[in-house]
Amino acid sequence: MKKLLVIAAAGIITLIGSAYTLQTIINWKIDNEKAMVKFTMQAHGKEMIGNFKGAAGEVKFDETTPANSSITCSVDVSSINTGIEARDKHLQGPEFFDAAANPQIKFVSTKIEKTKEGYLVTGNLTAKAITKEVSAPFTFVKSNDGGSFKGSFGIKRLDFNIGKEGADPANDIMINFDIPVTEIK
Repeated sequence: MKKLLVIAAAGIITLIGSAYTLQTIINWKIDNEKAMVKFTMQAHGKEMIGNFKGAAGEVKFDETTPANSSITCSVDVSSINTGIEARDKHLQGPEFFDAAANPQIKFVSTKIEKTKEGYLVTGNLTAKAITKEVSAPFTFVKSNDGGSFKGSFGIKRLDFNIGKEGADPANDIMINFDIPVTEIK
């Protein structure tokens, strides 16, 4: 009988703990009007800066236990903006992003962990029908019923078959993101 009570008590504690854990996971809605994914690279001997607007996706984030979290985010290739319309059209073409065949760039997290500076998300980035694992350090700043995820990471454009080898722009691309969110209640 005593053994049965101990097992029952352990089960109840586990259920209470699970319920508490589930309650700390917050579902966030991405503010796609304000969300920004910026990129920086060297092109023609100068720094080229551009961005993608309209990030969309699903964010479930638990600040205290980030392993319970997940992030899925995508941007439309057609939203690329470098400040030069002709270059934007060229980048949407088959040699670079091939927007007609691959209209979105997508990220799906596989792991999120806490670090001294904030968090680290690891996941699969898909561009031009090629998927590669990337990791990005980020911070999360909460404010009222919203917040913002900010971070950066680097990729190699040739890993995604974007452009030609040995041609401009440079192979190294730095990605910076600022994703404002509001809590879904």
